[in-house]
Amino acid sequence: MCAVNPLKLKACLLVEGIDAGPEALAGVGTRFKEQNHGLFGWDMVNHKSLDMPDDFVLSDGTVVQFRYNPSSSFRLETSGDGLYVSYLGEQIDDARLIPRPQFYDRLTSDGNPMRKIAQIGGEDCFFVCYQNYCSHFGRGEQCNFCNLVPTKKTYDAVLSRKEIHEIGETAAAAFSEGMCKHILLTGGCFSHEREVEVVCDIVGVIREALEVDTVPGTILPSATLQEDDIRRYRDAGIGAIGYSMEIWDEAYYRAICPGKARVTSHDDFLKAIGKAVQIFGPGRVYGVFVMGLEPRTTFLEGVRELAARGANVVPFVWSPNPGSRLEGHRAPTAEWYMETILEAGEIFARCDVPRGDENHCYRCDGNSMLHDILRNIEGTLPEKATEMTQAPAT
Repeated sequence: MCAVNPLKLKACLLVEGIDAGPEALAGVGTRFKEQNHGLFGWDMVNHKSLDMPDDFVLSDGTVVQFRYNPSSSFRLETSGDGLYVSYLGEQIDDARLIPRPQFYDRLTSDGNPMRKIAQIGGEDCFFVCYQNYCSHFGRGEQCNFCNLVPTKKTYDAVLSRKEIHEIGETAAAAFSEGMCKHILLTGGCFSHEREVEVVCDIVGVIREALEVDTVPGTILPSATLQEDDIRRYRDAGIGAIGYSMEIWDEAYYRAICPGKARVTSHDDFLKAIGKAVQIFGPGRVYGVFVMGLEPRTTFLEGVRELAARGANVVPFVWSPNPGSRLEGHRAPTAEWYMETILEAGEIFARCDVPRGDENHCYRCDGNSMLHDILRNIEGTLPEKATEMTQAPAT
């Protein structure tokens, strides 16, 4: 097996996707965690009749989202020693699938499968989309990269709306297994006042289920400029809050996210993030980006600006999802993602924004790379950064 840079390999796998044979998929949906499409579909092609892994883990612990692409040169295969990733038939790194949570087979008191209420993101994140619908689709103003509504129609794998008591029951079951460390709550766009009430109620029921004062994790509601609303979120007992800015460059933002831009301007997001940092504290606020849809220079400008304001960043690696308006387009190269996220990592490694790993960490999801970069280069710049840039991907 040749030397491999796991971060470059992760970038390649997120850009190119991965194929898998039946031997590698044995046990997915029974022993190993399967996709339940709790929000988006991240694969290159739909696979309604096939159970695919949700994520897998490389030899160094890097979590990678499984993005199914039967045409990919990367493949998940098996040997006598276990699972591995191959490239053009050559074994390049060992891998393992993530065990399937026991609560996936349990029912709520209303008789609904708990896996239709919440899912495990990565290895340790309890994920709930409290409404699998976005009103922008009804006006034809959805974000061009988004396939939330088409994914729901294709797979119908989760309940569109979840009863709050069922979320609490599912959280109690999930955390009792010892697998979960954090939560992540998000939802499609809908009435702002109603969203504040719903999110606070969900956080409250999870807090009671876990018997904690503050739930470790992050909520991703619509941006609000009302300080009272932000305080309501904090006082509900959640560790962190994030806002999905999506795109930093204003012109790109308006073009790619027409409905969201009509409701929430670039400046509104900045004001909301600034107010949230004042209320939640530095490092407990996130700006969420879809990385790869704007130039490197403007993306990094956004990273610097948010870091200067005391906020962290979660940059998801974009791929052209089925059902989105950008289906069939090409993402930037893996090298582009690697070089860009390395610069973002250097920005955060040199600033004084707390990492916030108690609320969102590298094990929480496999579709972003900033946490991976930081756990590898923090405290060793610039030598480690140069080493990572020069190391081979395969």
